[in-house]
Amino acid sequence: MNFLIDKSDHYTLVKTDLSEINGEQAEQLAKDLELHIDEFTCKYIVLNFGTVISCNAAAVRALIKLGLFLKERNGMLIISNPLESFERLFEKAEIVFVPTDIEAIDYVFMDQIEKQFLDNEE
Repeated sequence: MNFLIDKSDHYTLVKTDLSEINGEQAEQLAKDLELHIDEFTCKYIVLNFGTVISCNAAAVRALIKLGLFLKERNGMLIISNPLESFERLFEKAEIVFVPTDIEAIDYVFMDQIEKQFLDNEE
């Protein structure tokens, strides 16, 4: 596969050197990540789109499905370094877009803190 997966306790960072992602690649990545989520309980995925300039409709659908899968498990799909055109493609999806990996990781920790705070209030 053309993806490098770096796991931590709080998030999984996924990088690729692909310039185009097709449906088959995105579906396989989503399948692999869904297995990882169920196995290790890491519910936040940061997908670095720094090299990606094209994403076909099937890939968009697969990534939207992954975003919904994560949301159902109280997690999140975050895409870092995206082109502006990707934000429009995924506009209605449960996916967060941030400029850098560092900001994505900060977003993960802020979301976890917010969820802890809300849980403590109840």
